[in-house]
Amino acid sequence: PSQGTDGPDIGQGTAGDPEGLTGKHSMAAPLQFDDLPGAIMAKIVEKCGSRRYWDEWAGDVAKIAQAHITRISAMVKVDPQDTDNEDVKAAADVFAEFVDELRDDLNPGITTDDAIEMLAQHMVTGPVYDALFGEETFSARNPISQAMQTVLDVITPSGIGAESDELEEFYESVRRRVKGAGTDDARQKIVAELYDKFFRNAFPETSNRLGIVYTPVEIVDFILHSVAEVLEREFGTLPGDDGVHILDPFTGTGTFVTRLLQSGLIPDDALARKYEREIHANEIVLLAYYIASVNIETAFHGIVGGAYQPFERICLTDTFQLNEGDDLLASLLVDNSDRRTRQKEQDIRVIVGNPPWMVGKKEPGYPKLYGRIEKTYAARSSATLKNSLYDSYKLALRWASDRIGENGIIGFVTNGSWIDGNVDSGIRACLAEEFTSIHILNLRGNARTSGEQRRAEAGNAFGEGSRAPVAIIVLVRNPEAAHKGCRILYQDIGDYLSREEKLRIVMEAGSISGIDNWQEISSDHHHDWINQREPGFNDLIPLGSVDAKKGRASETVFGLYSNGYKTSRDAYLYNFSQVSCAGHAQLMIADYLAALAELSNNPGPADAKAAAKRHSNHTHWDQALENNLRQRRETAYSPVNVWRTQYRPFVKQHCYVDYTLVNRKYQMDSIFPSPDADNRAICVPGVGSTKPFSALMVDTMPDLELISKGQCFPRYRFEAAPDDDMLGGEPGSLQRVDNITSAALERFRAHYRNPDISKDDVFDYVYGVLHAPDFRDAFPNALSKELTRIPLAGDFVAFAGAGRELGRLHLDYESCREYPLDLEFAGKGTPNAERCWLGCRAMRYAGKRGEHDRSVLVINDHLQLTGIPGEAHCYVVNGRTPLDWFIDRYTISTDKKSGILNDANEWFEKPEDLVTAIRRIVFLSVETVRIVNGLPEVNG
Repeated sequence: PSQGTDGPDIGQGTAGDPEGLTGKHSMAAPLQFDDLPGAIMAKIVEKCGSRRYWDEWAGDVAKIAQAHITRISAMVKVDPQDTDNEDVKAAADVFAEFVDELRDDLNPGITTDDAIEMLAQHMVTGPVYDALFGEETFSARNPISQAMQTVLDVITPSGIGAESDELEEFYESVRRRVKGAGTDDARQKIVAELYDKFFRNAFPETSNRLGIVYTPVEIVDFILHSVAEVLEREFGTLPGDDGVHILDPFTGTGTFVTRLLQSGLIPDDALARKYEREIHANEIVLLAYYIASVNIETAFHGIVGGAYQPFERICLTDTFQLNEGDDLLASLLVDNSDRRTRQKEQDIRVIVGNPPWMVGKKEPGYPKLYGRIEKTYAARSSATLKNSLYDSYKLALRWASDRIGENGIIGFVTNGSWIDGNVDSGIRACLAEEFTSIHILNLRGNARTSGEQRRAEAGNAFGEGSRAPVAIIVLVRNPEAAHKGCRILYQDIGDYLSREEKLRIVMEAGSISGIDNWQEISSDHHHDWINQREPGFNDLIPLGSVDAKKGRASETVFGLYSNGYKTSRDAYLYNFSQVSCAGHAQLMIADYLAALAELSNNPGPADAKAAAKRHSNHTHWDQALENNLRQRRETAYSPVNVWRTQYRPFVKQHCYVDYTLVNRKYQMDSIFPSPDADNRAICVPGVGSTKPFSALMVDTMPDLELISKGQCFPRYRFEAAPDDDMLGGEPGSLQRVDNITSAALERFRAHYRNPDISKDDVFDYVYGVLHAPDFRDAFPNALSKELTRIPLAGDFVAFAGAGRELGRLHLDYESCREYPLDLEFAGKGTPNAERCWLGCRAMRYAGKRGEHDRSVLVINDHLQLTGIPGEAHCYVVNGRTPLDWFIDRYTISTDKKSGILNDANEWFEKPEDLVTAIRRIVFLSVETVRIVNGLPEVNG
């Protein structure tokens, strides 16, 4: 995974409106810029530097950078043996040398296209950094910039100067803004705005891939002061002491180093020594590396004054690659290679920063680091699927833990999922063994939750920059610690707090010593630190097991279970409209087949990726689809592949079912091998779900997120039928096989002393007991961390009967009875006028936000349904009520990336059917509540 970002992997935040020039528009005619009095207009131009905002300039920069990429490519993507042009030969030779050194210094996976993009980015952004330096010339002083310019001086594609001149107004705006920034905070604000508004929009692919978001200074300062306190308390040293080397291995914009210099934690008489020898930083993204250099050098110069002094301890490098081997090449990037070598020789005592947050995906070039993950985190994890252990922030934890040696401190802000994640039990086990004390401040903010839990998680410390929970951690390794073992101190910042409130708490605390009431945690045998599993859960009957799936003896209820269908291309393969579903599938298949045809003479993996990129107009490519392309898996469109499938609770959609085009089919071809397969399945949350436990029965293929990370336990499974004519089988045919194990049936019969219990009864019992409120209340943590188990309740007949009734109700929700809601018409004219039946666009409850009347559902401007009973809002499945799922999904939406329209009105034969469907959803909700409330206690 790429690294060096200054924030999370999902989404980007905004820098706000630092000049205060935007706001709500009044109803009066807007005042035009040219209408302003001259003095005011001149002041605004002086303040802002341009009539255009920086994010608007980003579009011009992106276009010019692309033009540079095209010209550079034409010069360097030439075999020197195929040309007599000496200039072209020289350009190709120096570029090849440049690529080799990038692979040596950064990552072996660097491609020629990556290198060309870096040169183009340098060309259009170098003047930005020069502007930030004022009178100093960044491009002529920074070693990476010098190396880039050396390559460009040889390549020198024509026309570049004229295009770059178009950006002079933008560069001047930066110079004016910097000139008007009179304080360190003001300059820091400019850096944040440039990084977020300008670079994010100018280079969106880089930004989206690496998650460029600015780290709040409140968090940065908290970590730095916490580390300083621990240094003094545990080691008797201070950040400014001689020999205390400090590293930010993923420096992003250099905020951690900049704030360290400005913090006062380093005495004035030690500042020059620390800056010159004992503070280190790494960055892999060229744009971020440049701006970090500017940021750090400007901060130091602002403190000490005098002659300008470059920061020579920052490396353009892949931190994860540092310990994989030695620097072998050093011609163009000599200084950078020397810096890397010097850093690797240092005894690093403190590591601070914000590691990258990208989702786990093994990249080439990290065999040693991956080996460490496998021998530690993966070996100690109890999970079956361990891919997420390769999330980049977890790689960063492993790398930093190894880098600090026998004594040291790590202060990180990370994705907080590892604190309670099931697969992360191995991380928690290793951290508790490898460190002597751990402080965790959980800032919450998980946007992937729902309902009351989502409201409790509330604001994210990174604003819109992340949907993941956020945590600050301070890890200490001190062999001379006064206590034995590892002290784990935990603090949850609290429920219902906004982003601003959380950052204010962090700022006011100042450091870990400013946090009251740290909770000391004792890890259990599962290595759970919080939300520990309830005792007694493992005494219950497992619904399934890996052994049972593999045909080995195992005392489980079901033999086979599986995750739901995972497309990773929902917008392209799902649609309410059968016609649209088919049409988009045809376009996607056309893209795939075109890429497949292109590979006929180009078998390499890189060629497959390039072909996929060139044929992506109607396709979202991921690793799974690219792998199918490399393996030359064929496909062809067929209308019979358009199925009606269960997409979300009580929301069906058409899906084009083609196992070549999806990320994972799991075992769905053994559960629902055809759209009319006669089967039922009970779906429950998978391990690690953030939603409260729920269960839902389906009779058609379910999506993976029907129930969060859903696991499906089918009544039957389908296997290849014997092709022996004597047995009546046909080649390729399937036979339906009981999926409830005989061992489970015998156990139920013996326990309840009833030989008449059937496998259907057991299936119904499972569905009934999974709805028992006292069962769910007794094991909330265990149900989220382990595969579902069930108790042997006191009254088998009652739970089996309830399960049977619930199953019929939930499977027949499109044809069940209707709840008698009142239909009200708005406006004048005949009540049944055609204008009333415009269908849904964005249904909502009546009233204002925070004061909704949930007894009234507004369908559109002309129709509303009244009389919705309170019971309709009491049945929750996968985090929402059925009616809330209906409101959320039965709408008209357009996918941002693909532009594909998904109109829920296309699901119904006539507009009136929408009202009928709502009445049925309300009926099944009320009936479900009635049935569940009538259940006896499990142990009653």
